[in-house]
Formats: sequence, C-alpha cells, structure tokens
Amino acid sequence: MGEVIGIVGGVASGKSRVSSILAQRGLTVLDADAEARQAVREPAILEALVERFGQAILAGDGSLDRAALADRAFRDPRSTADLNGIVHPRVRERLLEQLRAAGDAPVVLDVPLLLESPLAALVSTWIFVEASESLREARARSRNWDPGERARRESRQADLSAKRSRAEHVLENNGTIEDLERSVDALLERIGVTPPSI
Repeated sequence: MGEVIGIVGGVASGKSRVSSILAQRGLTVLDADAEARQAVREPAILEALVERFGQAILAGDGSLDRAALADRAFRDPRSTADLNGIVHPRVRERLLEQLRAAGDAPVVLDVPLLLESPLAALVSTWIFVEASESLREARARSRNWDPGERARRESRQADLSAKRSRAEHVLENNGTIEDLERSVDALLERIGVTPPSI
C-alpha cells in the first residue's frame, strides 16, 4: 500500500473541494459518500434502513429518499449510530477493496467520520482543512440546509480540536479556489507526493 492521505475538518470546511483538487492532480480519491450512495442501493442495506427508519424514507419509485433519511437519522445520536451501523461496514468494505486495488499509488480517503473509523489506522498523512465558522455556516446555507443543521451534524463527529491535533498539515480554506489550489500543490511538494501523470 502506498501513501494514504486522510482529510479531516469541520462540516462545510471544504474537504470535498480539497479531494477534488487532488483528483484533478491525478491522485486516486476514495469518496465514502459516493460509496454510501452505491451501498444504499443494495437490497439488503435498503431493507435494513426501511426496517429501522420506516417506509417514509422511500421515494415513490421505491428508491431511497436521502433527504427523508437524513431528517430521521440525524435527529439524535442513537439514530445516527444506527444509520452508521447499517451503512458504514459495507462502505468500509468497498473502500478497502479499492485501496488494495490501488497498489503502491498514493490514495486520498475522503471519509466524513474518518477519525472515528477503523480506516484511520491505514492513514499515513493527515490533512486538516480549516475554514472560519462564518464561512462554513454560509456554505451550509448555500446547500439549503436548515439553520442549525451544520452544528447538529458536527455534534455527531469528533470535535474540531481532536481533528486538528491529529493532523500533521493544515490547509486554510478561507480564500478563493485558486488560493486553495496553490496551497494543495505546495502541500503535495512538502510531503513528497508526486502526482502521477494524467
């Protein structure tokens, strides 16, 4: 297994944006959210979600209504834990398959609860994406989240100080996308990761 880069930060700090830049540079990015979207299409997982959260999480065509699921799953810590218990094992399995397939190539883990995941043991380099509280709140509003939704989701994760203290590198994301791209490129050079040819 090659270099495994773990990205952590607050909700709406720009972790996925950093992952996107790294993907543009040719690194393999393993996106847990994308894997979760695939996992919940699997009949056994969808059935388990319906059993736990009710028929109301289904759209008219029988597929998962992700917004309805989020409304129920993030209401309280127990519901969130139940959701994670159903979906996360399959997501981890899919990510591990891709990690093995990547061989010695550098890989980026874009996993919302990475610090709390068994996958954390595989990370060789941690990056913390930092953004101001006000900017993160503005980004959450741009996603049409209800007031307080960002804070509610963040309360279900390790606190920011724990994430920041785990990271060897900090990327500030309070400026433009161009600023962030320059910071990512400088960081890759600093940690000695040479992006493969695209």
